[in-house]
Amino acid sequence: MKTMRTTTKAGAGNNALRGRKPRSDNPGAPTFPEATNLIQWPTEKQILDVSRKLAQISRMGIRSEANGDYFYSGDLAYQMHEIILATAQLFERGQRLRRKSNGD
Repeated sequence: MKTMRTTTKAGAGNNALRGRKPRSDNPGAPTFPEATNLIQWPTEKQILDVSRKLAQISRMGIRSEANGDYFYSGDLAYQMHEIILATAQLFERGQRLRRKSNGD
């Protein structure tokens, strides 16, 4: 009767655990640079640009569906739906903050 080896050879598989050092073009650069750019509020122009682009994407999706490309149009419709839901949640959060600040 043959016996099966249940252990690995010494050192086998250790290469996968070691990993590599991350490569960088600038070896003197810190691995985790300090956050120098704070998140800025978007300008009204940026918000309007995004709205314009979303409307354009919606028209593209409608044209794709009319041409029979249901996979592409369905994917766009799903993503647009997710954006609209996220926007609605953001709006609700803003409403709650406004109510708190007004003391309601």
